[in-house]
Formats: sequence, structure tokens, C-alpha cells
Amino acid sequence: MKGARQRIKSLAQHPERCPLAPETASFIEPIRELFYGRGNRGTYRILFVVLDNTVFVLHVRHGAMQPLKPDVL
Repeated sequence: MKGARQRIKSLAQHPERCPLAPETASFIEPIRELFYGRGNRGTYRILFVVLDNTVFVLHVRHGAMQPLKPDVL
């Protein structure tokens, strides 16, 4: 998970570079996603919000999982 931590730390610089996540439609705040991993280990979606120039990681999910619903966060 060292690589994932580094990817999360990279969000300190320009988190807006990441696209909006499908979950954005179900929540008040825009939720963005950062992808991590590839190959047979799978890809993970790091879901986060940016509030007052602070990045808050909400969830790390395997890419094959269904989008989050409001009652999960």
C-alpha cells in the first residue's frame, strides 16, 4: 500500500486534476476519484472531496465494486 499512500499524498498538488466520480450525482459536495493500480491486482478508486483547500479521502474501493450510495458514507 506504499504506492497508494504516495498517490494520495500527490493530491496535495492540484486535486482538481482528478475527474468527478459517479457518486457526485448522489451527494451535495463534488466527489472526485483517483485511480491506483493495474494488472492482475486490480485498480482501486480513491474517492475524495476538497473542502477549503483540504483534501479528505472518503473511501478506497476496488474498481469492480458498485458506486457508493449516500447511506454508505
